Amino acid sequence: MKLRVFTLMIYESEVSMKLSQVKRVAVIGAGIMGHGFAQIFAQKGYSVFLYDIDEKILKSSLARIGASLDTFIEHGVIRSKEKKTTLERIITTTNLEEAVGKADFVLEAVPEIMDLKKETFAKLDRLAPPHAILASNTSGLSITEMGSVTQRPEKTIIVHGINPPTIIPVVEIVRGEKTSDETAELCYRLLLRLGKRPVRVLKEVPGFLFNRLQLALWREALYCLETGVATAEDIDNVVKTGYGFRLANLGPLETSDFGGLDTFYRLAQNLFPDLSAAQSAPPVLEKLVQAGKLGVKTGEGFYSYPPAVAKKKIKQRDQRLLQQLKLFMSREKKG
Repeated sequence: MKLRVFTLMIYESEVSMKLSQVKRVAVIGAGIMGHGFAQIFAQKGYSVFLYDIDEKILKSSLARIGASLDTFIEHGVIRSKEKKTTLERIITTTNLEEAVGKADFVLEAVPEIMDLKKETFAKLDRLAPPHAILASNTSGLSITEMGSVTQRPEKTIIVHGINPPTIIPVVEIVRGEKTSDETAELCYRLLLRLGKRPVRVLKEVPGFLFNRLQLALWREALYCLETGVATAEDIDNVVKTGYGFRLANLGPLETSDFGGLDTFYRLAQNLFPDLSAAQSAPPVLEKLVQAGKLGVKTGEGFYSYPPAVAKKKIKQRDQRLLQQLKLFMSREKKG
């Protein structure tokens, strides 16, 4: 596939003018990522229409946004009065035309099924104003294919956040074969305005960047579990208190620079042949999925999650990530 590099030679005034025109945002799909992005936009002052086909999902999503904002207040990330103003900026609806009819920026966050994505994009193209950007939060599907069913492929792009999107700073921007430089640059600057750290993925490849790195580590973790190298608890602990602890400050390439490329070269020569090269999911994972043990959402996966435990763990996760976020933001300000 041809390498697509972002063009940065765009006049500042032109980009700023277009960015200033983004007033109304529509988020399509009120699941984990959808309602998270609705919160992000609303916190930064945008009017948000949050769409889903189910009123119950929308009601639940508003409650989850409220709980998320409470956690932000508890940790001093926002002031208490910001909760009310944020929630007031979010309008929920089951009417797609109402959601996108006057939108300037549309973010699709429906399930990861290409036929559903394409069907959704075709509807969005028909209902949204001609100037509106149509973005997808897909974690690995092709925006070129989604954009092909629209009359505006140059205004289609991937804006992929990481769960929980309200806290994790990085957001991937992936352009399709026909995405314009103006669309890509506008999305980059929009994400900066939202307080995110956008990353330009220079080539449309399956999984983009984040999931390719994440799944490479996950594949080896599954292999170590399957072959009895360590327990699930110790595998997670070695990442959380070792590799992952360091990753918050040094990326894998920086780490090798600090450790010495000659040392890492020898490690690679010795270890790469023994690492998992699995081309499909291992039995340890397949058995859990076939048994309906899908993790937190079903109450059991590699670990057990009774309702009270799941709620507690989600809160603990968000609290710890918020502490990291505050440290990250402080470090960014100091340069």
